[in-house]
Amino acid sequence: MDINQIKEKMLKDFQPSELYAITKCWDCPNAVMEISKVEEDLKKLLKEIDFSQKQQERLGGAKPKPHDVFSLAIAGCPNSCCQPQIKDFALQGQAVPRIGGGCTGCGQCVEGCPDRAITLNEEGPVIDRDLCLNCGQCAGICPTATISIGQRGYRVTRGGKLGRRPRLAGEICALTNEQGALSLLKETIDLLHGEGNPRERLGTLLERLKIY
Repeated sequence: MDINQIKEKMLKDFQPSELYAITKCWDCPNAVMEISKVEEDLKKLLKEIDFSQKQQERLGGAKPKPHDVFSLAIAGCPNSCCQPQIKDFALQGQAVPRIGGGCTGCGQCVEGCPDRAITLNEEGPVIDRDLCLNCGQCAGICPTATISIGQRGYRVTRGGKLGRRPRLAGEICALTNEQGALSLLKETIDLLHGEGNPRERLGTLLERLKIY
């Protein structure tokens, strides 16, 4: 069996029950957000707007291929084991650190930050927000609670894909709550179904419309 025959068989056997797929992280001690509820709410929204039927209508009756399945990911923390960077739409848990008083200069936050985003001065820790990925580890190891979590929520990205012309997802919101994330998903799907060509991936559509 040559490669074309293998591809033909794979496409023949491809029969998804829905034209969307949600990948989420497993239960993990690094998680900064509990993601089970948001997963259910994403599924609920996709069913309420009859996403699979509308996606099928875009295909004009053609049999769906794997890249016609709208891919979503929910990551519990910035480690992003479920690969949100290559999904059509994704949420990434965020725990934004804030700095208070009481620092003893122990340096544990500096040593423990995986992104080298923290330095110490005479007044205490300083966080480089351009380097910080909001993983919350510094707050977890600070013995004096000088660093704590100020806000929790989701970073929202969209437009990632692999294939012939891979593209990393782009950020559309740095921090939002669950309702904000659902609103952004609805907005994204309206754009896809309103402006997208048949079989056009979201990332390709965003590039065509010059939306970044």
